[in-house]
Amino acid sequence: MFETESDRGAAVLAASYAENQLGLYLKEFMTDKSLCEKIFESNGVLSSFSQRIDFAQAFGFLTKELCQELHLIRKIRNHFAHHPKNASFTSEPVKGWVGTLRASKEVELPEGLKFKLSDPRIAYLISVGMLVIIANNKIYGYGNPEVDYRRPQGCNPTRNPWFRIGS
Repeated sequence: MFETESDRGAAVLAASYAENQLGLYLKEFMTDKSLCEKIFESNGVLSSFSQRIDFAQAFGFLTKELCQELHLIRKIRNHFAHHPKNASFTSEPVKGWVGTLRASKEVELPEGLKFKLSDPRIAYLISVGMLVIIANNKIYGYGNPEVDYRRPQGCNPTRNPWFRIGS
């Protein structure tokens, strides 16, 4: 999706996409949608990526581990945004930060084989993509039918036929 972008463009756009998805996810839990604009507008209480991440963790919408990943993605995005000339995925501190993302970790495969992404840009984009998928799964209920996608009162799970199964 971001293959034609510079490192800076890919980092900023991918994280902005994740920030937007997190906002959509949080809006799904709102019981009074008339407050959406006020809460998410430029000076609203959930206007920033950091505020949205902290809120999602504080109220148990996302795990602490997922929120730590999101904060790291936010930190990388901010570094690219504020260092337009000299930031890259192959230089420090970005390379080190990306190395701590889950997508950068070595994975044990069958038959004792191991796999590790060697390209920090790809690892970053995969990390962002995984987090967006998780948010989409929680919003729309895609995924494993054995997983309980319970929602607080006021959420509208009927937008997706998945929630009507067995109800």
